Amino acid sequence: MSSSNVTRESDSEPPYIVALIAGLAVFVLYATTLAPTTAFWDTSEYIATGEIMGIPHPPGNPLFVVLARAWSILLSPLGLAAAVKINLFSSFMSAAAHAFWFLVVHHILRHFSEKRSVRLVGATAAVLVSATAFTVWNQSNVNEKVYTVSLLTIALLSWLIVRWQEHLGQGKEDDNLLILMVFVLALSVGNHLMAFLAAPAIILFVLWVHPRTLVNWRLYVGGLAAAILGLSIHLFLPIRAGLSPVINEAAPTCPDIASAITAVV
Repeated sequence: MSSSNVTRESDSEPPYIVALIAGLAVFVLYATTLAPTTAFWDTSEYIATGEIMGIPHPPGNPLFVVLARAWSILLSPLGLAAAVKINLFSSFMSAAAHAFWFLVVHHILRHFSEKRSVRLVGATAAVLVSATAFTVWNQSNVNEKVYTVSLLTIALLSWLIVRWQEHLGQGKEDDNLLILMVFVLALSVGNHLMAFLAAPAIILFVLWVHPRTLVNWRLYVGGLAAAILGLSIHLFLPIRAGLSPVINEAAPTCPDIASAITAVV
């Protein structure tokens, strides 16, 4: 294999290492400017429920609580205050989102420039602008609510649909990626419905790129199973509520859970 072929193959591969470095740089930026304690609105509630695995006000945000608690346990050897740990959780979620944004922008720029250096610079600039936008930076410095988890979800979905398109270009019709996206969307309901903003765009993109995909019945069977699995995160609410956590605001009952599911569906 000639050196030119090797170069072309390496240029076609997603720059995962550079994206990881970009994500780490964003995390360092947020950690450097991190809020040392709580702030206004629902900040204290979500910091506390994430630390003790409690249940915040409806809809209860089970995915956020589980992830935040796992993060808190992971950082417990450092002896950090609860507020610092959960604020760092928001920083990490946002930084991970920007690593995926880097990959998405780099992929888009492949249609405008064959030079890898140009694509890397463009993706870096996009991440810099996005990461330092006021609202994003603010939400990433202090865990006011659950929005950085939703930001990561949308970024991940964007990257998965890009990879699906790439596989089509290589002659591989990968429905598994679409089923994975359904799972991620359903799971994200346990955090916030904000991630569903990406759903119409995904459907339109599939219709534009490969409309025949949407008449594949296997996709719907797999998607239904994935959706049920993702929504099962809500089983956390009645189970945890039954253990009487200190913060148990949602305190779900069977009628309440039925109402929540009906509202989502």
